[in-house]
Amino acid sequence: MSTLEKLRNLNSNDQVVNHEFLLHEDHYDLLMDLAEAETDDEEEEIFEQMSDIPNLAYIASVIEYWENKVGSASIKREIDRGYEVTMENKSELEETVCEELSLEFTRFTVEIDDEIIRVQVVSND
Repeated sequence: MSTLEKLRNLNSNDQVVNHEFLLHEDHYDLLMDLAEAETDDEEEEIFEQMSDIPNLAYIASVIEYWENKVGSASIKREIDRGYEVTMENKSELEETVCEELSLEFTRFTVEIDDEIIRVQVVSND
């Protein structure tokens, strides 16, 4: 089974998880804003807004780990198929596959120390 298939299965509704973290959409948006922040002042402003979100450092790490693993596996798959992946098309490839496997950026499930950890992005309501 390929890594992408394993990740798809981990993210399925049938997967039993050991730990699940719920992250409100607006908090997920803050993480995305942080990734795009261009100045220290912008980062500091976002950090202030995040200060009261429990387990955010861990949640962010799980999401990053999942995205990196999906990205690496999707690039490998394309190379194995005989395609060249350039830095120009890398981001688009990663984003397309991540969006599909994460159910439109709402679920990120990984295995860490033989435990299944899931971050579920939920509505603010």
